[in-house]
Amino acid sequence: MASNNKLIAWIRIQELHKHLTTQLPFLLGTSIAWWFTGTLNWAVFAISVITVYLLTNACFISNEYFDYETDKINMERIGGDEVGVTTTGGTRVLVEGLLPRRQALIASIIFFFAAIPLGILLQFYFKTGVLTIPIGVLAGLMGFFYTAPPIRASYRGFGEAFLCIDNAVIPVFMGFYLQHGFSCWWLPLVVALPWIIHAPAMKIIREFPDYKADLYVNKRNLVIIFGKEKMASVYILLTVCALILFIPVIFIVKGVVLLLLLLPAFFLLKSLIPAIKGEWKSKEGLDAVCRNGFIGMLFILVALIGIFLLGRLLSDFYPR
Repeated sequence: MASNNKLIAWIRIQELHKHLTTQLPFLLGTSIAWWFTGTLNWAVFAISVITVYLLTNACFISNEYFDYETDKINMERIGGDEVGVTTTGGTRVLVEGLLPRRQALIASIIFFFAAIPLGILLQFYFKTGVLTIPIGVLAGLMGFFYTAPPIRASYRGFGEAFLCIDNAVIPVFMGFYLQHGFSCWWLPLVVALPWIIHAPAMKIIREFPDYKADLYVNKRNLVIIFGKEKMASVYILLTVCALILFIPVIFIVKGVVLLLLLLPAFFLLKSLIPAIKGEWKSKEGLDAVCRNGFIGMLFILVALIGIFLLGRLLSDFYPR
């Protein structure tokens, strides 16, 4: 029975449901590469997906380890004792003593090192390009030092920038680059602008419920530095920008597949309108703003992936 509980704890600390925030942008970059070229190296794709999983796991578990003190006193997080896609404040596995902290740190390091041979295989056997290992190492280090000393980006006011680069820019770019190299490298970044803009916006608004715990442990994120009122305005501005930045996609892909953009737009508006009304000032209102914003953020990726996959499939029958 104890072994089963420990297994469940190991599964829980990986936050597999939140791996969507790195796997989906990588899949978007890959989808754009396939749409653009009509070809896909499936071996490279499979190895890359595993590599993204390993690096994401390493980052999530190390963040859980280094955020222990914050999570321990965080009583106002979204979701309470439950753990799901939209909750904040970690998995609480370490806080609840379900796993020893030291084992979690060792596991995160093992996941980091497990990704290295796959990166070597991609760059030198599959010839995916000179940036394969350097950017992979950069992604791993940014994820680790997001909470780990001596950098501790999320404690010093630039965690949101780290997240934007590590979870938004790099996965989309690498999904394209590993399949197609430098040619038209700007395309996935232009397409992904709504995601790149809204990912840090969601990080900001999801810091609101953790405000007291972060303040207590001197975690100097943007909400702590500038206050909730100003950062609520920043969230609203970035969400509006994310909606506007769907426009370039309309000029890149044609047809009925663009209707998929209505899905993320619906949830982003469900988050934006209450935020404008100031409903984030109540716990119920903030929960709704965060929940709909997070769902909308994920649907940005789902919609864009669908658009480029369907766009490619339809072009096989109806030449562009």
